[in-house]
Amino acid sequence: MLIRSESSTYGVEAHDNVLRQWEIVRGERGPLELDLSRAGFFDPYGMCALVLFLNHLPPEALPVHLSLQNFPQAVSSENEYSNGAVSYLTRMGFWEEVHQKLDARPEQVPIRPARLIDRSVLLDITIMRSHDAISVMLRKTGDILENLGFAITSRGHVLEVLSELCSNVLLHAQTEFGGVAAMQTYKGKTGERYLVMSIGDAGIGVRRSLAANMALADRLEGDAQALGVAVQPGASRFASGGHGGGLPRVLEIARRYSGRVAFRSGRGALAFNGQEDQRRSFETSPLNGTQLRIMLPETKMHAN
Repeated sequence: MLIRSESSTYGVEAHDNVLRQWEIVRGERGPLELDLSRAGFFDPYGMCALVLFLNHLPPEALPVHLSLQNFPQAVSSENEYSNGAVSYLTRMGFWEEVHQKLDARPEQVPIRPARLIDRSVLLDITIMRSHDAISVMLRKTGDILENLGFAITSRGHVLEVLSELCSNVLLHAQTEFGGVAAMQTYKGKTGERYLVMSIGDAGIGVRRSLAANMALADRLEGDAQALGVAVQPGASRFASGGHGGGLPRVLEIARRYSGRVAFRSGRGALAFNGQEDQRRSFETSPLNGTQLRIMLPETKMHAN
């Protein structure tokens, strides 16, 4: 079975395309060949999505033959992958989370230098399985944001979003694997720098979670509709109240900083443009669990 991506940047749209192809080839004989050799950059969403995808493939699709620019090949030094997609993935700790699912030999898997310093990496790929792990992650991220000179209010909002979404995974996803989070800063197509974070899981998804609340049952005809309900204040799988504030707060913060949110679960997708305060829901490729990407302009993070 073969999946080939033509995207130069591996993010939301590129992964949606991979999922569409997976639906077509998953009935074929394995193992899976995943050709991402055209991708020159991976954003946090793409990295988290790949970690979840590779770690939840059925046994017959393993081991995966992953093709990237300069991978797989023998590594001769720590500088072997100083540029390109493999470098991004190495600095973010990607290989540590997926190497057991690949057919690459140990000497072909890049090793992250022990004293690596990369100011664009705000949170390397982190698997969350407990509230203690989330607390450690928040302290680490807060220190990095402070060192970068982000305003106190902005740092608080970033950590609030990260805390809310990671806690949602433990509270709602019902997955033994846990959630995956990552955060970077990088320059977008317009030249503006963004803080980009992604949080995802391969759990039961938004629609099944909300369906536990009978008061919401008649508003969950499809996954896209369920996402629209999930970002409304008070919407939660818990009918007793006191929950359901996390996702609406994410949109509120994105609106404040003129940011963008991409939200995926099941076959549903929700896109929010904070600058124009516009939201749209639609159907897309099926995704196990839930995944979000939040993009906030870095200039506004320093100013607020």
